[in-house]
Amino acid sequence: MKVLHIYPPKSPSIVQYVSMLVGNDEALQTDDPKALRQLCTEQHPVIVHQHGCLNEDITNACLWARLQGIRIVLTPHGQLQPWEIDGAKTTKSLYLRKLQQLVSHAYTIIARSPMEAENLRKLNWNTRIETVANPIITRTTTTDNLVNSHQIIYRQVMDSNVLELMDTNTRNALRTLIKAAITQDERWVKPFESSSVNWHHLLIYAHQEGIASYVQQGLFVLRINIPAIESSPIYLPTLYKKPKPMGTIPLVDIINNIYELFQQHQLSLLPLVELNQALRRDDVEDDILMQQLSAEKLDVFLQAILPVVQEQTGLDEGFMPCQPTENSITRKIREQITKHLEI
Repeated sequence: MKVLHIYPPKSPSIVQYVSMLVGNDEALQTDDPKALRQLCTEQHPVIVHQHGCLNEDITNACLWARLQGIRIVLTPHGQLQPWEIDGAKTTKSLYLRKLQQLVSHAYTIIARSPMEAENLRKLNWNTRIETVANPIITRTTTTDNLVNSHQIIYRQVMDSNVLELMDTNTRNALRTLIKAAITQDERWVKPFESSSVNWHHLLIYAHQEGIASYVQQGLFVLRINIPAIESSPIYLPTLYKKPKPMGTIPLVDIINNIYELFQQHQLSLLPLVELNQALRRDDVEDDILMQQLSAEKLDVFLQAILPVVQEQTGLDEGFMPCQPTENSITRKIREQITKHLEI
């Protein structure tokens, strides 16, 4: 993977540290914020790794890179220690807010020692903290260990929020597998080419969204065998909560639970899958359901969520108890699903 390192000029120890990391043809490095923008545009790195955090121009450039969809990793090199932050609170308050924004959205912060890691936890700007010993300042590690540790971290970064990276074929395959699992019948779905699917992305996403059992059932129904894929740690948003199945409860309660999750900005794919499944029950009476939802003031919400349930889980129009409506609520629902695992 292509990683772009940026570091402050006239910082010999940081330059030496970066030089140990830049050991392959895909690694890029610069100490110039303007050059960073050009390199991002021309070389398309997947990760920008910022070293140090006292240079405002570099931080601004990394904030720009994040807006381009590039993932950020930060090694403060001791520059987020309490005494550094306390000194900046009065002299650089505006920059400090920018820095906090960058730190909070970095996929991970790499500390050089357990003490630095503990101080970063106390700072509470980002809970995704790794500790990698620096061979420049300690004999307890080596350059090889430094490089290998960073490669593991970079892989974790790229295995995080995989929906953002998922291609169209993989998204379509996921929807097909969900529908096959719900219907238990391959005749309800269109076949797809298994070799065109990024199974690594699909299975990671299914696990984090709580729908792995549906994917496995869909694979069984469609008689698809996939290669074994090792699970690995990933980085998750600070407020992430693993989705939990609702179980067999009345349909009105399912829709009410989805509405509450939506209000709490905790909506994930699993409740939509369960709604699809519940709407297919033989005992669903459309008129009675809509009367119950109207009494709970949930009828408009159901209309708004149906387009998303259809596009994400393959709900057929024949099982919709009302006409789907595309409105501002629909767009917010879609955004929550899309950004559920966003860092």
